[in-house]
Amino acid sequence: MTEPLTLTAMFTRDLLSHSESLIKIGRLGEDITDFTTDYIGVDALGAAVRMATGEKYDGDIEKMTHSQQWKVPITLSFYGTNAWSNATKFSLLIGSQASNELQRSLGIGVFQASNLTNVKIIAGEQYGNRFEIEINVQFSIGALVDVLRIDTARLELWTENNIIEEFTDER
Repeated sequence: MTEPLTLTAMFTRDLLSHSESLIKIGRLGEDITDFTTDYIGVDALGAAVRMATGEKYDGDIEKMTHSQQWKVPITLSFYGTNAWSNATKFSLLIGSQASNELQRSLGIGVFQASNLTNVKIIAGEQYGNRFEIEINVQFSIGALVDVLRIDTARLELWTENNIIEEFTDER
C-alpha cells in the first residue's frame, strides 16, 4: 500500500510547502529521535476498504480496464517545535482551493481530518512534541487487459429430442 502513502506524502509536502526530507513514510525502519525538528510521518494503520469497482471496454483497441476505488485511513504524525501549528494548518488547508487542485493532479481524494491527538498527553513527556491527525484518503487502481471482440456469435441449442438448432449473429 505504498502508492497511497507516497501520494499522501506528496500532497502534504505541497500543501504545507514542507521540505521533502522531513516527511517520512512509516514502517521504513527510521527512528525519529530529534523532537525539535518538524518531521511529518505518514502511515496507514488500518485496512483499506473497497468503495466501488468498475470496468470499461474500449472496442477500438480491444482492451478492458478493470478498476477499483479504495478508501484508506492514514495517520499523519507531526513532530517538532511547530507540531501543533503544522497539524492545525494541514487540517485547515484540506478544504482550500490549493488542496482541491493538488488532489486532482495526484488522483486522490483527501477527506477532512477526523481526529487530532496530542500524543504527548497519551504517551508521556518522553515522546516529545507530537500531534497526530487521522484522515481518509480515496484512491483508484486499475488494470488494462486484452479482450478479443466477438464479431460472429454462434449458438447451438439442444432440445429434448436432440435436435440441434444453430443461430448466427454477425455484427
